[in-house]
Amino acid sequence: MSRIQRVINLVPTPVSKVVFNPFITASLLWVLTRGPPRIRDHIFETITSLRNPQTLARVVKVLKWLLALGLTGTVNRTLNELALNSWRAKSEKSRWNWNREVAVVTGGCSGLGELLVKRLINKGVKVAVLDIKQLPPSLQGYSSVKFFACDVTDPEAVSKTAEQIAASMGPPSILVNNAGIAQPHTILDTTPDYLQKIFAINVFSNWYTMKTFLPDMISKNKGHIVTVASNASYIGVAGMGDYCASKAAVLSFHESLNQELRNKYKAPNVLTTSIHPSWIRTPLLEPFEGSLRASGSPILEPQCVVDAIAEQIFKCSGGQIFLPANTGMASSIRGFPNWLQEKLRGDLAKTVLPAAQ
Repeated sequence: MSRIQRVINLVPTPVSKVVFNPFITASLLWVLTRGPPRIRDHIFETITSLRNPQTLARVVKVLKWLLALGLTGTVNRTLNELALNSWRAKSEKSRWNWNREVAVVTGGCSGLGELLVKRLINKGVKVAVLDIKQLPPSLQGYSSVKFFACDVTDPEAVSKTAEQIAASMGPPSILVNNAGIAQPHTILDTTPDYLQKIFAINVFSNWYTMKTFLPDMISKNKGHIVTVASNASYIGVAGMGDYCASKAAVLSFHESLNQELRNKYKAPNVLTTSIHPSWIRTPLLEPFEGSLRASGSPILEPQCVVDAIAEQIFKCSGGQIFLPANTGMASSIRGFPNWLQEKLRGDLAKTVLPAAQ
């Protein structure tokens, strides 16, 4: 197992979620220190070591630390959720009627996009699929799905497609910027043409769709922008320099958008969500899936990622989603000591570089 995976395994797991649950630790602390004698006596009879005053004092001390850490984590998570949802404790579900909503999904003919379209239409949402591939059989025959052959790297094509969507389906209230490509190769082996291509698809297309669909959302102060980023937004990986750079750019773009919506356009009800999955079992991963498995890195099923995206859309809240949840530590990597950062990047390099040869 790689160092980076060992580090990831240190952060919250189902067990640690129980250990750091303030309700549980506070309850135990109360029972051991101020609980009814009958209950305390029963506990001491069951756990005889607690009859020793020194042992009991150590247990109480540990529980106090766990309670403090749990409360700190709970407050931090709550503040994070509020901040990413325009400092609102409640969602705006009353303004959303799924049978009347229109979603645009780029790259919706395969992979995550195809699965997400299915989730959306199952909820009653009408979906405009933008892709250069043909609509797959699994999405054909649905009146709520319309396919638009559109190269999202062409701003004029995006603009014309938006006019067609508005005329045939209505103005979109949901935009999922999902289109993306990846291919392992070193910096020196990356051709200028491919570099232009990956940034055009992974980054520039976000600008083009945003400039096209966002104004109507701002005017109504209603919408949801979903940016499919990556854990690679936070860490550079040898053999994937172009991809990591593009996802870092997408995150910066998303953060800037979020601030402009609040501070420039005063549209707090236009929600934004960034999705940061780890490795996903898709055709993009095939070149180095074997080395990832050998390193012990978690590989997500596409449906798991899609379910998280759909859940975030349907709860009508903005946010930032890391998958698996314990990879949220990726956002802290640049605050680590340089020696540790280099060790983590080095482990990833050993995993990816063989596929880039």
